[in-house]
Amino acid sequence: MLQCDARRLLLAAEWRKLSSPERWLAEAGDLALRHPLWTALLTAASGALAVRTLRKPGLILGGIGQLGKLASLAFSAWRLLGRK
Repeated sequence: MLQCDARRLLLAAEWRKLSSPERWLAEAGDLALRHPLWTALLTAASGALAVRTLRKPGLILGGIGQLGKLASLAFSAWRLLGRK
């Protein structure tokens, strides 16, 4: 019983640590320092996507709609073929 309580307390402490915004910001900073090339590439890609979205706002939503249609079709086919 004591081991169960100890594990429950450990889990609660780890959950608080994981859900802390300060931890995520520190992790992101460490990641940027460890991988500067990836950080630069992701920053450039997100900037290009932001500019593209500002120029044509419906482009992203249209792409998400197309992806939803494809996912729905794939799920329907998988469900149909999965039946025996």
